[in-house]
Amino acid sequence: SASPPRDTNPNRISTDADGGNDNSSAQESCNIPTSSPKNSPTASTTTYGPHPLADFFATSPPLRHVFGRTNIIIQLSPPPSNCPTSLSPSVPRYIAIYRFGSVVFFNVTTKEASRILEQIKKHAVDPIAVGFERREHFEMALQPQLETATGKITADRATVRELDMNTVGVVSNIMGQTVALDWHNDTVDELLANFSKINSSVERTGDFTQKENLFQVVARNNTLFIDMVGKLGIKDRSDTAWHLSQYESLHEGMRKEFDLDERFRHIEFKLNLIQQNAKFFLEVLHAQKSNTLEWVIIMLISLECVLMILDMSGWGEKLLTGVSLF
Repeated sequence: SASPPRDTNPNRISTDADGGNDNSSAQESCNIPTSSPKNSPTASTTTYGPHPLADFFATSPPLRHVFGRTNIIIQLSPPPSNCPTSLSPSVPRYIAIYRFGSVVFFNVTTKEASRILEQIKKHAVDPIAVGFERREHFEMALQPQLETATGKITADRATVRELDMNTVGVVSNIMGQTVALDWHNDTVDELLANFSKINSSVERTGDFTQKENLFQVVARNNTLFIDMVGKLGIKDRSDTAWHLSQYESLHEGMRKEFDLDERFRHIEFKLNLIQQNAKFFLEVLHAQKSNTLEWVIIMLISLECVLMILDMSGWGEKLLTGVSLF
């Protein structure tokens, strides 16, 4: 995972995204904005249980929160008085937590984000180790004079009129999906490596014996695909962009810049490749099992024929009598 660059421009607020299997840590803070302030979302993957931030909110209560289908967006209280001067007190701060395993920060310092993530890790399922998180860095420029909700969108920056719940919902959804896709891509690569070992073993020995490994690969392959389509909602449209057309350009622009559709197709191609190879081996296993059953049936029929011949020749009763006497 690559560490995002630090923001040294006093007129900018940087954006970072961290992601991983089930959680990750945040990077970088924000700087005091002037005419064009920037806000920073930091996305990281984690799976959380109920009230993961109860300890943190005990000392820093949130201003408000909004529940979505797969996430909760929380507006944090203003930064404390001892916060570094680089953090913009005039720009609202947010955190978005997704059930599929991503956490996105806006206008939050590295230290505070790390502390929040530590609280989330306590409720996470199989959290990844520190330093192995998947990360993304993105920057948002706030320009209140914009006539529309969204301005220009580039590879590392998006210009918006204001940082409200709707904007945070659209941006955090894309940021969360992009780091989650990074983790899914790495996991699929591991599956391909495992399948390559199975192929190499069959190539050397000419026999297929790793049935359990094959079943695990097939199950993992199916789980990943279902997670991307179902939990991640990679093919779904943002609820905010669907109901509020002024945010559609922001949603579509960020999807294009992060290349979500192409990356999903790339992962889908790998999963289909694993599925096709697994189908071949499953057919081989089925053929082997069918051959065994056929031989069992042949042996049973042969035994029945022998017993019939003995019974018709009269030797059957004599054999049974001899066996009983013995």
